[in-house]
Amino acid sequence: MDHFSTFFKSLGHLVVTKHEEGLYNTVCLGVLLALPAVLLVLTLIICCHCCCCRQKKSGSANIQSEKKRKKKNAEEDLWISASPKSMMLEKMPSLSV
Repeated sequence: MDHFSTFFKSLGHLVVTKHEEGLYNTVCLGVLLALPAVLLVLTLIICCHCCCCRQKKSGSANIQSEKKRKKKNAEEDLWISASPKSMMLEKMPSLSV
């Protein structure tokens, strides 16, 4: 417990010293001390957002995947042919020499 109190006393002493040195030092110190708090808040927001979105999307994702499977089975892929070389040969004009 003594370690914590000495740490915060030294931190307070540093803040007062830097404030007395000038406004620029005060602003820089404030930014440096605020960065960990900002990162913590952003991390919590991102984690909560990801968790909430995952629960909402998991239900709709199952429905969408079932629809895709049904559609895939019902329709054939017309872009892929069984013999592409023979079709290409048929389309090429014959060259007479």
